[in-house]
Amino acid sequence: MIGLLHRLSYRPRLRNPCDEILAHLAPLDREPTQDTAQEQYVTLDVNLRVRALQIICMLLLETKAIKNYLEECSIQMTEFRKEKIDYQRARKACLEEIRRLHEERKQLQPENPPSPVPELEELADVKMTGLDDDSEAAADTDDEDAHTGRSLRRGADRAAERKRRQEEERERKEQAAKLPKGSKQYHRVLKKIEEEKAKVKSYEEQIAILDNDLREADCPRTRVLGKDRFWNRYYWFERNAMPFEGLPTSSTASANYANGRLWVQGPDDMEREGFIDLPQEENRKYIQRFKMTVRQRKELEEGPAGVSNAQEWGYYDDPESLDQLLSWLDARGVREVKLRKELQLYRDSIAKYMRNRTEYLGKNAEEKKSAESEEEGPATTTTMSTRMSRRTKSSGGEDLSSRYRYRCLKWKNGAALRENGHLHVEPARPTKKAKRSTAAATAAAVDETKEREREREREKEKEKESKPTNRHGKPLTRQGTRYQF
Repeated sequence: MIGLLHRLSYRPRLRNPCDEILAHLAPLDREPTQDTAQEQYVTLDVNLRVRALQIICMLLLETKAIKNYLEECSIQMTEFRKEKIDYQRARKACLEEIRRLHEERKQLQPENPPSPVPELEELADVKMTGLDDDSEAAADTDDEDAHTGRSLRRGADRAAERKRRQEEERERKEQAAKLPKGSKQYHRVLKKIEEEKAKVKSYEEQIAILDNDLREADCPRTRVLGKDRFWNRYYWFERNAMPFEGLPTSSTASANYANGRLWVQGPDDMEREGFIDLPQEENRKYIQRFKMTVRQRKELEEGPAGVSNAQEWGYYDDPESLDQLLSWLDARGVREVKLRKELQLYRDSIAKYMRNRTEYLGKNAEEKKSAESEEEGPATTTTMSTRMSRRTKSSGGEDLSSRYRYRCLKWKNGAALRENGHLHVEPARPTKKAKRSTAAATAAAVDETKEREREREREKEKEKESKPTNRHGKPLTRQGTRYQF
């Protein structure tokens, strides 16, 4: 981090903040070591920490990974829009078909339509018949369990009842066959209308899914919900570029919320000077009409929690205050009617994740109290728990809440662990492929050495065979060869 800030300090726009941070993180009167950096970071001002975090976050926008991700999201949005247009065209065709079928239904509608509709009456009779058959089957089973024999009289009664229902069913079908041809066409048109309505419903569901996909892929910029009468901007950061609950693969996904707040940013300088701090003549007219200035009205309506410029932020973190905000917004205002519409559209989702945040923070508060009570217990208990925690093997899926007291320390870079197998601050670990290649190279070197030794032994044997030897196996000298011992 110190090296990165040092390199960024050569940029004119970042020179002053980087020098201010480095003056504390890496003082010139101390040794430039990791221990020095860690010790100095403990006493670093929180504003400088946030400033350093802002610098590296803004630097991320210049990286190739972010640019590639933005391009991928743009391509996905194009595909989603094409699919949405196809579903909208199909939905429009179905609605046009429904309109045509309704015109046909009006022409075929009989002057005195039967009440109820014969087919609906048949459907009800069939359902009731099925229920009667099921009840009879259940009754027969109970009778067989209770009594081993059957009464002939009861069997005859059931046969007669069954025969009577069959006759009624046959008469009903004969009456339906005698209905005029137009009535059959009328019911056929009604059936087609219901089928087309089912298609429209399925298309609308697909369009809603694509709208959500478009919302999650819309990541080039943060979408503002709107502005109120005092030019305050309202942001719900879960509105676009992410799922409402945050990424499911995140290390903090168990919290079931991503931000859980509705944020309010004050007006910028141009808006404040033009609409809040009015010129003297316009300010005098405003006082004559409303008996106060715009700034006084802003302070009166917003209270002590108001924001006065773009560097100041406020937030809503409970559903009750969100409802109060909705009731405060004026539907007649040009800006507030748009803001109110957006808030009403996302109201249920915003309130849901506000409650999830409150519930999660409540659980953490209880865990913190229990941890503090355990720390205040006897020393033996603390020693035993410390020993056990040291002996427990660390794993990637363990609950970090038992290890860290602060919630911010529960976060970990899961993407780096998945893609690289280690964090960026850790040295790269050798992969299995590298290990295998190293082992293969070592084995090949050993085999080559053994082969060379065998080759030397063969050469020695050949030399021994080519030279004449005496009876004792020793090579002959000149004298030995001459006299042939």
